[in-house]
Amino acid sequence: MFARLREQMREFMTPRCGARFRAHHRRQQKHPAIMRTVIAVGLGMLLLAAGLAMLVLPGPGLLVALLGAAMIGGESMFVARLLDRSELWLRHTLARWRN
Repeated sequence: MFARLREQMREFMTPRCGARFRAHHRRQQKHPAIMRTVIAVGLGMLLLAAGLAMLVLPGPGLLVALLGAAMIGGESMFVARLLDRSELWLRHTLARWRN
């Protein structure tokens, strides 16, 4: 189980920054399945809502919200592009903040 998870994480991190979520979306779409799409989007929306709620409640809100957004990004190219742009913006902002 952990070997498969490690391999999936390696596949996700292989593409350059700004293309990771689109590459993940393309890998997901190679094997289309309606049930996987419905479950991934539904669970992603639930995690996104829970993460937003945890921003004011105790818990790892940002982490849970990002996980939910990534699940939706695997099924939606629009969301994948948005997440790639967000990653680039965040990296640029952090680099500027460090210096």
